[in-house]
Amino acid sequence: MKLLAVSEHYYPRVGGTVNYVHETLCALAKSGVETELLVPGPADKHWLPEGMAEPPYAVHWLDAGYPAKGDPSREQRYDFCRQVDALAAERLAGPNRPDILHVLFGLFVMEVIDTKRLRLGGVACLATVHNVPPLECRQVAPNAPLPARIKEALRLQVVTLKNRGRLKKHDYDLYICPSQQVQELLTPVVGDQVGVIGHGPTTDLQALMVPPVTRRPVGPVRLLTVGGYAPHKCQHIIPNTAARLRDMNIDFIWEVAGPSGRVKGYRDRISRDLADLGLEGRVILHDAVPLADLGELYDRTHIYVQPSIEEGFCLTALDAAAVGLPVIGCRAGALPDIIKASNGIQVKSGPRPLAEAIAYFVKEECWQDANVQAAYIKAHFSWTRAAKSLLEHYDRLLFQKPSFYVAERI
Repeated sequence: MKLLAVSEHYYPRVGGTVNYVHETLCALAKSGVETELLVPGPADKHWLPEGMAEPPYAVHWLDAGYPAKGDPSREQRYDFCRQVDALAAERLAGPNRPDILHVLFGLFVMEVIDTKRLRLGGVACLATVHNVPPLECRQVAPNAPLPARIKEALRLQVVTLKNRGRLKKHDYDLYICPSQQVQELLTPVVGDQVGVIGHGPTTDLQALMVPPVTRRPVGPVRLLTVGGYAPHKCQHIIPNTAARLRDMNIDFIWEVAGPSGRVKGYRDRISRDLADLGLEGRVILHDAVPLADLGELYDRTHIYVQPSIEEGFCLTALDAAAVGLPVIGCRAGALPDIIKASNGIQVKSGPRPLAEAIAYFVKEECWQDANVQAAYIKAHFSWTRAAKSLLEHYDRLLFQKPSFYVAERI
């Protein structure tokens, strides 16, 4: 089976979508799928993360002038998408003709690529939709001044209309989403051809971790939150949550890690709030850290906290649960399933609910056997399991292809 995969995000950029692309294609390669991945270029000379082996799939860089850091311009995005569309059409007539085209990440690509031409040429087309905008598109915190919130609400309405238009522009044989919550949002937009396939823990990160035998603390309880600093992840409520924990006489150290360039000034505001509340020694803000350092953060943690109000899945929480960490978090993406499997606590996203849940967990000593939990998580959430489900969809579409494409031509 030949797969032509596409992603608007790839290394050296970091993030859950990049990890999804890499882990999915690695798992498919183990099942014998021959893959060519199209990503925006120019290629960075040092695109492979330190210590990572050459991937078992071919990477084809399409030079759209993407900057080494920061977001590309709108024209650069569309230039990449047009190159993808042209190359996919070219592949139809050549020796590298794919059986499947799968947009692993990219609403812009989904808008531009001519799936009707590909489907009539006998190529089944799929797309993974990680979340339905305006979710995860916020640039202003919910507690920002009223004028800023009004302007943001209007902007998000425009984002909603534009991106739903992108989702409806072309038909795909199947849409894949990472959680039931996203499926519920996506189905009214594109119809009922939506399948749910979860994720697995980050392979390279898990290999670097040395989890302790027990997560029960001796001394201060160590909390951890991982993810890019962004309003939908709600790191801005951490200062007030930490202040409440201090007032409850909880002895803690809270570490927060993630890239900070997405929303200008967001992380700086959190830092100022921590200083104003006298919490600089209690809450430690890190930027994006190398995998080895991130593994050490997970290793020394006792409770993982995820205050997000919007997630497609939440891979960072799964990484925590897979090494025996209880997860305290909110209803977003796959978090409810991860929290339940980790013997954690689900609460509303807010300083008081989060602080009360953390304090309850600590005072009642709710930690359970970390090894049992980790084994359960890895049995139920794995990239091998996800790839098997995806292959079943690929095979079904290829089996149905003759009758489907005859009907399409009529």
